[in-house]
Amino acid sequence: MRVAIFGKYIEAEFLNTVKELFIKLEHYKVEVCIYEPFYNMLKNNYSYTPNVFNMFTSIKDCSSEIDILFSLGGDGTFLDSVAHVERTNIPIAGINFGRLGFLANISIPEMSGALEQIVAGKYQVEKRSMLQVESDAKYFAPFPFGLNDFTIQKSGAGLLKINTFINDEYMSTYWTDGLIVATPTGSTAYSLSVGGPIITPSLSTFIISAIAPHNLTVRPLVIPDSSTIRFEASGRNGKVLLTIDSRDIVSDSPIVVTVKKAPFSANVVSLESTAFYKTLRSKLYWGIDKRN
Repeated sequence: MRVAIFGKYIEAEFLNTVKELFIKLEHYKVEVCIYEPFYNMLKNNYSYTPNVFNMFTSIKDCSSEIDILFSLGGDGTFLDSVAHVERTNIPIAGINFGRLGFLANISIPEMSGALEQIVAGKYQVEKRSMLQVESDAKYFAPFPFGLNDFTIQKSGAGLLKINTFINDEYMSTYWTDGLIVATPTGSTAYSLSVGGPIITPSLSTFIISAIAPHNLTVRPLVIPDSSTIRFEASGRNGKVLLTIDSRDIVSDSPIVVTVKKAPFSANVVSLESTAFYKTLRSKLYWGIDKRN
């Protein structure tokens, strides 16, 4: 078995856990290709040099086929790993060194058992739909794709005016601090925090949610992800903030962007201990009731 390891930075308190991970991978005779900046961080910050067969800055640098990529960190690191995997269909397993760990949902106490299951092939791969952003300005090139969400947000103090069209049909004009287009995976992220619904990952939908709309009648809207959404946005200070997952840019306004379903999916490793409904209960305390 061959795996890739992706990470950005870890606190010193997690170093022994990282060492344990590499020891177990070596015990299972798993060959490791590691993200070079992460390897250098371990070496320079902690004088630790794990045993690996190769390093990568692009996943294409791993000369041999990779079975799984392990993301070491929080949900932000997991989202960054999706951009590194790109269109290769390599499944991603997230080991949580962050806070909530909804995507990076293998906790440190569960790591040993999870590795045993993965090496034994006792895991499922969930296909998670992604979104794609298109514009004349080529925002987020060369990878204008996201697993969680795309947002248009104000860059200054004034509201944004966002004309919204679905399949070229005018839907509404939002006067708001911003808009979120979330995938089902992203329904438990930023969209959730502004009142959006939770969508199970297998559904084929987008959620359009407003951020602090200046209108009492605005509510989140769920639409099929076969739809094409066009936004025409302008801000009073002439700037807008755009994000895809953990990446962001500031652009001059007005802008026109189109959001649609990406032509490929992200493959996410699922174990019995990381099933979606169990994660809802354990991470978001879904249905907590003293009677249960």
